[in-house]
Parts: sequence; structure tokens; C-alpha cells
Amino acid sequence: MTSLYPQAPYAEDQPHAHQVLYLHTARAGAMIGSFVSLLTATTSTLLSHRKHNPSPLPVPFRTNLTHTFLTHAPHGLLAGALFGVTATFAQMRGRQEVEWQDRSWRLLGNKGEVWTDWVAVGGAGLGGVVGGMAGSRGKGIGMARGVLGGVGVGMAAGVVFMVGRMGLGKKEG
Repeated sequence: MTSLYPQAPYAEDQPHAHQVLYLHTARAGAMIGSFVSLLTATTSTLLSHRKHNPSPLPVPFRTNLTHTFLTHAPHGLLAGALFGVTATFAQMRGRQEVEWQDRSWRLLGNKGEVWTDWVAVGGAGLGGVVGGMAGSRGKGIGMARGVLGGVGVGMAAGVVFMVGRMGLGKKEG
């Protein structure tokens, strides 16, 4: 998403530095928040299933897990994005403009971050469509929550991509 902004030849000439940095941290926070919410959704579904049924996991477990993913993901998505913006505000408050420009310029020049942006956006788009379809099927979550939940699940794919990329040693910057 930050790759939609042009990178200036020199850091001190970087336009839209505040927008680039806030957009980046909102996206990164949303990705992490969504990923964490999927972990909590899985845990709560497993614990709930064990409490009510000690037998092995049946097929309806997957339906319950999908429903739980789509209801937990919007919370993580929004909380993570809010945390990212708040943390950026707290970290950069009182800093000079050139510091904003330098950070955003380095961010725009990092190919790994640009790839992660596009994977997260693609995952969010695909997840939103699939979540909207699941929400409109009458799964008890509604269309809007289904779309937002799908966006959250799709954004979590960006975390998987980023970790996989780092695991392969593709630290470009």
C-alpha cells in the first residue's frame, strides 16, 4: 500500500512522509492483529469443543472454526491497525520532518516491505470476497462482519508470507 507513493531520489525530498508511515504501521498492525486473532479463535474453538464434546474433532468443527475466524478477525484487524497508528504517533511525536522523510523513504525502498504490502492487499481483497460470500449464506454472522472478517483472515496471510520470506533469507532493503 505504501508502494503507491513515489519514492524520491533523496530521503530529504520524500513527499507524503507522514501518510506513508501511518499507512505502513496501520497495515502492519492490522496484519499482526488479524494473525493473533486467528490464534485466539483456534484456541477458543478447541477449548469450547473439548468442554462440550470429548470425542475426536468432527466435520462441524471446521464450520465452527470458520465462523469463529470470521467473528474474531475483525476485532484483531481493527485493534491492530489502531495500535499501529497509536504507536507511530507516540514514537514520532516531536520528531523533525526529515526523520519522517527518512523513515518513509527507507520503507519505500525496501522491496520486502513492498512485496508484503501487495500480498496483504491481495489477501485482504480475496478474503473480503470469500468472507462476504460466507456471511451472505446465513452463517449467523452477516454480510458486513463476513467481509471484515475475511479481510482480517486475508491480511493474516501477509504475516505468513513475511515469515516465509525471512525464513528463506530474502531480506532485501
